Parts: sequence; C-alpha cells; structure tokens
Amino acid sequence: MRKIIQAIIALAGLSALGACSNLPGTMIVDWAPVDIYITATDSDGASIISPGMPGMSLTFKGETYTVAPEAETRAYAAYMGGLRAQRYEGTADAPVYRLVFGEIDGAADMDEDIVLSWPDGSTDTIHYHCSNHREWPEPACRRRWKLNGKSHDGCIFAFKGKNLPAGE
Repeated sequence: MRKIIQAIIALAGLSALGACSNLPGTMIVDWAPVDIYITATDSDGASIISPGMPGMSLTFKGETYTVAPEAETRAYAAYMGGLRAQRYEGTADAPVYRLVFGEIDGAADMDEDIVLSWPDGSTDTIHYHCSNHREWPEPACRRRWKLNGKSHDGCIFAFKGKNLPAGE
C-alpha cells in the first residue's frame, strides 16, 4: 500500500511540473482593480478627510458612493469596498485619512468620468481612460488620467483649499 501512495505522490509531482511550462498560451493574467487615492486639505493645510465624511460622494458609471470607514480585512483577493476612508498617516491620537475608491475593473477598456462631490458643494471630475489591453506575450494596457480636463500623472489626487460646511 505504501508503494502505491508513493507512486501517486510521484505522479502528482510530475504532473505539477508539467503544468508550469512556458509554452505560448499558458500565461494567466489577473488584472487587479484600479484604485484611486484622494487627499484633501483646507486652506490651512489640515486634512478634511474623515471616516463617514458627511456630504462627500463619488459618482462612477451612474452609481453614487458615499464614504464608509475602511473595513478590517485579511483578505488576499481584490477588495472592492466602494468609497472608503483609509488611515494612512498620523498617530493613534491624530490619524490622517485619505479616500480610496477601488471599484474600477482593471481588465476593462473604458473611457469614464468619476465625479467627486465635496461637502462644501464643489465638484471635481477625474477622467479615466484605459485601452489597448494585451495579454500575450507581454501583458500591458494604456491608462491615462485627467483632472478637471487637464492631464494628470497617475491615480493619486491631492486637493487643496477644500472646506467643510460651517459647523463641521
């Protein structure tokens, strides 16, 4: 019985080695969702981002998202959490938050506006364009960003001079 088990293990090992070949057509490409990172400060340079952030919303592909606190997770798979406030700097007594939006399908070609509606009533538009997905032999795609109609480098957006409504 022991020899049969050893033979099965040996066959399983050989088949696993054969499954990892570099032949054309065997590459698997897993496009991760695209995240947008948003920071905002008031005219004094203090962050206005907070968990919950009343009056803040983001509209993408006809769906409007409001700010939710970041969930605690140990998930390794792509995490789709809408628009969330994520602590990224500061101390336990004085945390600094940013907004993270990660609902953009990284595998899809698209040409979409993302509209930010701020608590002070102002709006900003992020335009995302993704095209030319290639899988084999060199995975790639072309991503371009604009902020309020002007070219922008990358998916990190910093806004200055934003205000919370009176009483916030």
